[in-house]
Amino acid sequence: MSNTHWQRQDITNHYLEQVRGAVPFGAAQTNMMLQVVNHFQPTPTRIMDLGCGNGILAEVLLQTYPESTAILVDHSEPMVEAARLHMEPYKQRCEIFHGDLYQSIKQFANPNSVDCIISGYAIHHLSHQRKKELYKEIYDLLAPGGLFINVEHTASATPELERLHDELFISHLATHNKQDREEVATAYFQRPDKDDNILEKVDIQVDWLRKIGFNHADCYFKWMELAVFGGVK
Repeated sequence: MSNTHWQRQDITNHYLEQVRGAVPFGAAQTNMMLQVVNHFQPTPTRIMDLGCGNGILAEVLLQTYPESTAILVDHSEPMVEAARLHMEPYKQRCEIFHGDLYQSIKQFANPNSVDCIISGYAIHHLSHQRKKELYKEIYDLLAPGGLFINVEHTASATPELERLHDELFISHLATHNKQDREEVATAYFQRPDKDDNILEKVDIQVDWLRKIGFNHADCYFKWMELAVFGGVK
């Protein structure tokens, strides 16, 4: 994962400025994450954000739960720097690490010690085998009753649905960023980080979580290829 295009500053900037903020139903996804957390773990004290980007999801949880602290991990050095800047108001409550998710995350926390582990648009860069290994590591780090929430880019069920997703996503980006749709489409299909995506269907990944031992494993929200799913230890 260390050699992905996310090591480039220009790609990081483009994602944070024009893509992450323009994700369709992004606010609804974050709200669903909060609703699931609040239902199963209403007073989390220890949070971990895997592939944290600039720290936006961790920030939401730290705002919501003022007694909590967070561990943030990202493999991209530009993203880690963005997180350090963005999370400056919370520097007393969070630790930010440069770490590759292809390596074990058990170096960042003790087993059975984390109340809530989240990830946003990061794990889909891993091979399917590593995804399954990571989900097991997440399960091991979670405290009993702790939960995992993945806000993620998943695979479409069919090629035709993938084409529909692309069309809808491009239209949304063009409208949000007030750009010409054809220019957005060209950039979308030629984006250098596209090859870093290793997508898997959400139902398959939820099944992996169930087999690991997660309770209440399900897809809690979905818009085309964008899904919020997870489970409880």
